[in-house]
Amino acid sequence: MSRAILVIGQSHVAAIRSAAKTRREADPYRPRTRVIHTLEERYAPEMVGAGDDTRFSPALEEAIRDQIARHDPIRASASGGNVHNGFALIRHPRPFDFLLSIEAGPPLDAAAEPITEAMMRAALESALDRDRARLREIARIMGPGVIQVESPPPLADDAQIAALADSYFRDRGISAQGVAPAPLRFKMWRLHARIVAGYCADLGFRYLPVPTEVRDGEGFLRPELAGDATHGNEAFGEAIIRALEAM
Repeated sequence: MSRAILVIGQSHVAAIRSAAKTRREADPYRPRTRVIHTLEERYAPEMVGAGDDTRFSPALEEAIRDQIARHDPIRASASGGNVHNGFALIRHPRPFDFLLSIEAGPPLDAAAEPITEAMMRAALESALDRDRARLREIARIMGPGVIQVESPPPLADDAQIAALADSYFRDRGISAQGVAPAPLRFKMWRLHARIVAGYCADLGFRYLPVPTEVRDGEGFLRPELAGDATHGNEAFGEAIIRALEAM
């Protein structure tokens, strides 16, 4: 039997929320997917405390617990998922590249400075403290069995990324500096996904890789499923809801 779904997260929940709205309008009696965007003003400040004592705000915790109590939903998280783009969406003034371990990936760029995967992993992990705190809070409040949704794959096309880049990347000079090479962006996404999957395993989460239907033959996000340079659109959100229902 189908169940309601609750998804907690930040910017990546917009695609899921849009798909859920379309579903509700088409069939009001279908089990609903509900979304809590932790950065909405009603929950501000999102986090209180510091260090190991960091917690979601009382208003945010109450909203999550209320949804669980009223609907007994499939509990999912699309929290985080954009840190890798901050490192490798814009072309770096001193181009770098690395090789993936464990899984296959693109070869090194001969024109870039080679670094080790361990160095890149350390840099990513240093920027993931807030995302990791969010996951700990989701585990504490929502209990075991939460499903973490993998963040969208990168787009392959540099021109599409440049055209769809939001103000965050425009303000940081993506037009002048250009888009980082697609192979590097792909490897950063895969390494980021592996790190987050490890955090989730430690917390007892299940991990949901993005459905194969949203990826092209090379593993990138299908261009028609992009909401902007780093997020999926409503059709992407619909694919995620279907994948959650199938788990």
